[in-house]
Amino acid sequence: MGIQTQSALIAAILLLALGINVAFQERRVEHRAAFTAWVGGAFFYNLTFFLHAVSDSDFWRRLLMLSGVVFAQVCLRFFARYLKRNFTAARTATNVGSALVIVLLVTDLGASSWAGIPPSVLALGVYAYCIVRLYRAYRRAPARVESVRVGYLVVGGVISWLFSALDLLPAAGVTFPTLGHLLSTLYVYFWMQVIQRSRLLDLKELLGRVLALVILSVAVAVLYTGLVVWVGESYGLFFFNTIVASVVLLLILEPLKRAVELWLGRLLFRETYELEAQLGRLRIELANVINLGDLVDRVLKRLQASRRVTHAHVFMLEAGGRAYFRAGGIGPCDVERLDVVRGRTLLDALRREKVLLLENVEQRLLDVGDDAEASPERERLDEVRAQLEALHANLAFAFVSGDRLLGWLTVRDDRTREAFSSAEIGLIAGITAQCTSVVENSEIIERLKERDRLSVIGEMATGMAHEIRNPLGAIKAAAQLLDPGAMDTEEGEMVEVIIEETDRLNLVLSQFLDYARPFRGGAEPVDLARVVERVATLVRAEDHEPPIEVVARLGPELPPVMGDADQLTQVLLNLSRNACDAMPEGGTLTLEVRRERDPTRPGRWLVEVRVTDTGEGVPDGIRANLFIPFFTTKKQGTGLGLAVSQRIVQHHGGALHCDSTVGKGTTMSFALPGHDAADTLTGEHRRLLAAETA
Repeated sequence: MGIQTQSALIAAILLLALGINVAFQERRVEHRAAFTAWVGGAFFYNLTFFLHAVSDSDFWRRLLMLSGVVFAQVCLRFFARYLKRNFTAARTATNVGSALVIVLLVTDLGASSWAGIPPSVLALGVYAYCIVRLYRAYRRAPARVESVRVGYLVVGGVISWLFSALDLLPAAGVTFPTLGHLLSTLYVYFWMQVIQRSRLLDLKELLGRVLALVILSVAVAVLYTGLVVWVGESYGLFFFNTIVASVVLLLILEPLKRAVELWLGRLLFRETYELEAQLGRLRIELANVINLGDLVDRVLKRLQASRRVTHAHVFMLEAGGRAYFRAGGIGPCDVERLDVVRGRTLLDALRREKVLLLENVEQRLLDVGDDAEASPERERLDEVRAQLEALHANLAFAFVSGDRLLGWLTVRDDRTREAFSSAEIGLIAGITAQCTSVVENSEIIERLKERDRLSVIGEMATGMAHEIRNPLGAIKAAAQLLDPGAMDTEEGEMVEVIIEETDRLNLVLSQFLDYARPFRGGAEPVDLARVVERVATLVRAEDHEPPIEVVARLGPELPPVMGDADQLTQVLLNLSRNACDAMPEGGTLTLEVRRERDPTRPGRWLVEVRVTDTGEGVPDGIRANLFIPFFTTKKQGTGLGLAVSQRIVQHHGGALHCDSTVGKGTTMSFALPGHDAADTLTGEHRRLLAAETA
């Protein structure tokens, strides 16, 4: 058995394994059937070549001729599918050539010495035609990544075709190394990587895999070769020792494989090894991180230390769920805050795919083409590409918890278009999964801190109520007994001041108790449109000088929200009165309620309430402190109205937001989950809802 015959057998075995790998792949593989057929045709050729060589029978000779026909047909079919071309003329010529070869092999002419030439010419001719068409695709590729990908395929195809043609020389009596079988198999493996990943194969990664496989194979071969030499012709001892050697091999194979890969990584792929080492350290550090600031700092520090990125940015979801803000980054970025409405397309893609590659988006754009039916998909992909480029991102990794997008990490290396191999992308994706857990834990801890803080404030407030209200009541009663009307004007005014200030202090204490005590609202479906109408009526009935116009805008098809109508009325009244106070020269107060899609939970609705005035606006320095207890800009204010309102809204599953422009006006808004999304509620309100539904 010659080397060419052995290489044909090895190629057949490897091709069979490749075909099974693709045919039974669980994930979606484009052109699966056509590629599997092409691999099957190559397997059929190599197998019949081997069987013909070892048997030298006329039957296997004719099957070998038939394998040339089969290979030509499946090869043309696969390349036509991949390149999205019809190949009409080439298909006709191939069918004619196939028919002539079949006629030849079923007649006595198939036994002649020259009968193998026509099927060889047919197979190699079709193979060459496909490589030429692949080269044309390379020349007209619009994107650089696609051009490089197809260029590698063309070079590999030329090498494969050339050595396959040279394999015919030994049949003509010319001595030449026979490498066509194995090189063609390696080319098929290259194709498998391309269609499975839909991205340019990292050649260094492939080289590492091949070297690791060769080293392990040599180690195993040395083990069994030494065993054969040792036992000689003692077959019983050979069988026993083979079992022992196999057990030892199974025990040490995984550690040996890891050691070989580690050694090769240090020797040949230092960049990948350094990235893996930095991410390994980061994984250990994140085990003890609960603060989002620490999370962002550590992730960026390790990525920068790996020297594999020129740009890296972390975006996190704002408390109200309206936008994502840049929490930190390396290198420039054109986006500091991405609104959920303007960034809807990118956010949906991140939530759905978890990992976005710019090169994959560009490849899909090429695949979609210019068909009118594909216009919506092309527009979506164009928008995703534009947003990724604005973020200076070649890769984006999502922090997804359930169906919520908590944020994402973007990375880029400007030094090369396709900087990260699939293995490296998998490593970073593993880190982002751990980051997601840190973000979730941070949210839980913040809620626990808020609960503990309110518990402490509640205990303090209870003590204050006993210590302050009793003497306060005595002071007021004593002042009233002095009868200010019977005193001199100046003395009577002083007593009235005591009574008024006592009442104001009692009001402050009552509001503080309202802020500190646990939430006591009900849990029932509430029509926010009716609440808004009621508040608008109440505000219109109040005296305003100069007059203020009150406008109520009620959106259609508003779902009910779970909550307490009286508490929500209190919030809207407080916001409306603050808005009226902000318009000392009069203006327009607009109360608006409308329906919106939940940006963090697809398929669910939010009911948004907006209170807008045309007043003086709120400066940035003041806006940052609006919800802090006892902070106020009013002479007679307590600084607890907005803090109490914020707490009520939070217990209903929302958060108050302030958007203001100095000199133009202010909008206070909050959004609550609809009745069908009551599981998103937080705090005491969720507990009350659970108690009512139990």
